[in-house]
Amino acid sequence: MPSQRTKSQKISKARSKKNSVAWFKDMVGKSGKGFGRAKLAPGKMFTFGYDAKHKKTLPYWDRFPLIVVLDVAPQGFIGLNFHYLSPKDREMFLKQLMKTADKKKNKFNVTWDSVKRIPNAEKMIHKYLYSQVKTSMLESPSSEWHNVIYLPYQRFVGASASSVWSK
Repeated sequence: MPSQRTKSQKISKARSKKNSVAWFKDMVGKSGKGFGRAKLAPGKMFTFGYDAKHKKTLPYWDRFPLIVVLDVAPQGFIGLNFHYLSPKDREMFLKQLMKTADKKKNKFNVTWDSVKRIPNAEKMIHKYLYSQVKTSMLESPSSEWHNVIYLPYQRFVGASASSVWSK
């Protein structure tokens, strides 16, 4: 039979976990409210639901990208998806991107040429087709950039997040 101390520790741990989940849901809700609909434009940060067109041939892909747009074209757009990096690597990448930030315009002044030398940029660059975007494109305000990169809502199909991050 478990000791009173063991029961107490389990209850405390369960409460802590419940509080953490509640805190996370609250933070996700607050950050989600910070997103707004806006016109897709280079340098802006967006999140959206996506269904990869060539999913049968892709080893893995993200259903809910968090990207900084690099280029916009008639059929789609190219972006840097933060979800392809571990949270620590996201932070390091964002730190480099912040050197180009124009917070008044809520955007980064970036092109592929300006970011391709930042470590891990090649893991992040992806092309997205408008026809495969399944939700509204939600823009992150500059005041939330440092927060949204940590939200663990990536949903990789074909691989776990940890296996994607280790590649």
